[in-house]
Amino acid sequence: MKDLIVRRLLRVKWGLAVMAVFSLFLSFYVYVTPAQGGTGMFMITPTNGLEGTIEQLPWFLIVFGALAFIGSVVSKSTWVLGFVEPVMALIMFVVGFWELFFPYDFTVVSQTWAVVGVFLSFYVMFIALEIDRKRAGVWSAVLVLAAAIFIVSFVNLFNFAGDAGTQALSALELFLAGLGFLYGAVRLTGVAPARRARRERWVKDLESAAA
Repeated sequence: MKDLIVRRLLRVKWGLAVMAVFSLFLSFYVYVTPAQGGTGMFMITPTNGLEGTIEQLPWFLIVFGALAFIGSVVSKSTWVLGFVEPVMALIMFVVGFWELFFPYDFTVVSQTWAVVGVFLSFYVMFIALEIDRKRAGVWSAVLVLAAAIFIVSFVNLFNFAGDAGTQALSALELFLAGLGFLYGAVRLTGVAPARRARRERWVKDLESAAA
């Protein structure tokens, strides 16, 4: 029984599960932060408002980038589109590390979260392509979700509605990304490599046709 549980845990797409937690937690973190600053209802939020979330972003990228990389290596499930999964995790870690020690002066908060959203939209797009390649779920819905994340992030880039608009759009893009990662983690956990997945699906189609 213990060995069975361990084998099932090792098949979980931990890299995508970490990314789901990263996106959903940041969505909540941004949403509950008072846009103009001050103490909110949750003490974890920065008192200097949305600018404080940007100051904390490098730490989130470092921690979750490292966890996502470790999760992708530990999991026995095949990586998203080859090396995409660990590479995206390493990009997060390196960018967070670089920004922590060699900070770039972001003057517009909306632009920062827009860049994060665009990055996540491409990652979710890769997940959609992997789901299609392995026929593991409704890949077109995930692709539409990736497009929605990109559009929301693109709109956020222009900071058209001030702090309130930035907060809403940033939280929305992160929430949508979290849904994409969560779906990918569920659908791709334990799925066979692409070639074997196609063969198994072909056999199932033949059996269904024969029945």
